[in-house]
Amino acid sequence: MDDTLLLIPGPTNLSKRVREAMAGPQLPHVGAEFYSMFKETVSLARHVFRNEKGVQLVYTGSGTTGMETSVVSLVSHGDRTLTLMNGYFGHRMLLLNGIHGAKADSIEFGSGRAADPDTLRKKLRENRYSVVFITHVDTSSSVLNPVPELVEECSKAGVLSVVDSVCAIGGEPLDFDRLGADVVFTASQKALAGAPGAVLVAASSRAIEYMEKRKAPIESYYMNILRWKPIMDDPKMYLATPATQVLLALREALLEVKKEGIEERWARHKKLGELTRSRIEAWGLKFVAEEGHRADTVTGFWVPDGKAGPIQKTLEAEHHVMVARGISTDADKMIRIGHFGILQPQTLSGALDSMGAVMEELGLAPGRVAVAR
Repeated sequence: MDDTLLLIPGPTNLSKRVREAMAGPQLPHVGAEFYSMFKETVSLARHVFRNEKGVQLVYTGSGTTGMETSVVSLVSHGDRTLTLMNGYFGHRMLLLNGIHGAKADSIEFGSGRAADPDTLRKKLRENRYSVVFITHVDTSSSVLNPVPELVEECSKAGVLSVVDSVCAIGGEPLDFDRLGADVVFTASQKALAGAPGAVLVAASSRAIEYMEKRKAPIESYYMNILRWKPIMDDPKMYLATPATQVLLALREALLEVKKEGIEERWARHKKLGELTRSRIEAWGLKFVAEEGHRADTVTGFWVPDGKAGPIQKTLEAEHHVMVARGISTDADKMIRIGHFGILQPQTLSGALDSMGAVMEELGLAPGRVAVAR
């Protein structure tokens, strides 16, 4: 597995520095070393989010933990919420809203189609919502939603907005302070190139005030932004035992992001996205995401039904490159390539060469592949 290049939509390959951070002696969560490390990690997270005005949280959990935290912290039983959906993770967000008692409405744009600000504006005029949930990049469909425009519509309507940026932050431009969203969350294992197991959340002062004025208390001990807020200021306070080695690795990953420069990292991911898309076009294959809304962190494309599995298995067995198939009903006819983290264009180019060779081997001659969609 050490020689396998992970081009799945997370987790991604780790740098030597990040791996070594996890390989040292077990770091206790009580003591000066952890306190100092944790404070630095929170500061580095602020840098990545470009969050100087809001609250910044870092704690143990998956991207789904961040998702559920945003729902539990903002939504009370009976609140009317709206979820914009164009892939699997929008559906998960809607599910969580329902689980936690919301009157959960949704707009289904369809897999591959970006959320439309005009459609959102009309919906917000028709009904009064407390929170709108938006996916930045849906990992299942590789759609990049127009988040600034969508958040702007929410702000105009006086509605709180939550952005699931798990597959975006570190790879797609996002400036939390300028964006105006109320909660944005991500996870450690994608474009930030950390190990799985840490969630990073930014919350606006408006969101914090909204939580503090809730009539009903937040119905969670762990997934509760108000409980985590004081821990960020004083990690000596105890809420739950953190995954210390994972957070050590995250700090190293965030230091690497800072060293590269966040804008330079965005530019590199743009090159990775363009390179991937150019190869897929050359192969004559069709993208899952509509033109103009294709992410620079993950790309999905259609292959003849039944061929996704053989492509995936042959590429890994013969070339030590792992890609992902589609989710659920798309598993046999979609390939998803995660191109983020520490990945360099020359490495990606070689992996795409290998994929082209595999398709030739399987009788899917690049440039002459017919896919009925």
